[in-house]
Amino acid sequence: MTDVQIENIVVSFSIGSSLDLPALAGMMPDAKYNTDEAPTLVLEFDKPHAIATLLSTGNVMISGPRSMEEVHEVMNMVLDHLKVIDIQPFGPPEVNVQNVTASTHLNHPLKLRSLVKFLQHGEYQKKLFPGVVYTTEDPNTVILLFDSGKIVCNGNSIESVTLALEKMVEKLLSFGIKKEEEICQK
Repeated sequence: MTDVQIENIVVSFSIGSSLDLPALAGMMPDAKYNTDEAPTLVLEFDKPHAIATLLSTGNVMISGPRSMEEVHEVMNMVLDHLKVIDIQPFGPPEVNVQNVTASTHLNHPLKLRSLVKFLQHGEYQKKLFPGVVYTTEDPNTVILLFDSGKIVCNGNSIESVTLALEKMVEKLLSFGIKKEEEICQK
């Protein structure tokens, strides 16, 4: 079994009503009001480490959690911030996963120039990007392979990135690439 680390989960949900962001910024001292490109109100959390971005439409984007448990924890913290200033969602918000980033490590260097020849959907242009970009359709993900042996995967669910990473490690092992156990030195 492949040791998969979830690095980041991006989700969205709606509170069901529009938000007056400048007014909220005045009522929420820990929020940062950003007027640059698109007006947003940003809440940063330390535990779990996450950022919530509130839009005037009532949509909220959360990035940073590493598990769905953390996603729900951050969502509840956002809702608690809003409840303090009398803003209640219309019913329980539906969480929509937008993106999941996960990684694994072979603990063995990869020869990318040779490897890309064996991967049907791989692309390697060292001058543009220092890794192989590999797209998969089942599941629909993008995998990045680096010469250090690190493998990063982006997809739309924890299950899809986990499956894609497991399939990629199996494929690499079938090519004769070895996966070494991480050894801690004293």
